[in-house]
Amino acid sequence: MEKIFISNPTGNEITCIMYGVDINILENKKLIKKSLLEGLKKDHFNVLKTCEHKFSPHGYTLCILLGESHAALHTYPEYNSLVFNLYSCRKEGDGKITLSHLLNFFKPKRKKILQRKIKVKEN
Repeated sequence: MEKIFISNPTGNEITCIMYGVDINILENKKLIKKSLLEGLKKDHFNVLKTCEHKFSPHGYTLCILLGESHAALHTYPEYNSLVFNLYSCRKEGDGKITLSHLLNFFKPKRKKILQRKIKVKEN
């Protein structure tokens, strides 16, 4: 008989677009990476690997593979903005501490937050 793996059918996703962020912060990839890793640590995530890319002439993408799923951050210095996304299958409410940490770090003038619980129906 074939064994079938069934993953946890739920997850928690947070996406936040931050507007009006200081360009000096958006262009400092070391500080951005440090801040995101600090937020994930406060939220007790298990960081497995990081991958990053600095675009020319501007922009930075940071992706972090977590034991619980993933986090990503993309900057748009030309628009003084960034997008943060975190998906976790650990528990409901995951990522709120990380998001709060990032909001305190970036200090956006405006923000748009989307939070949702994901439920997958099995066929």
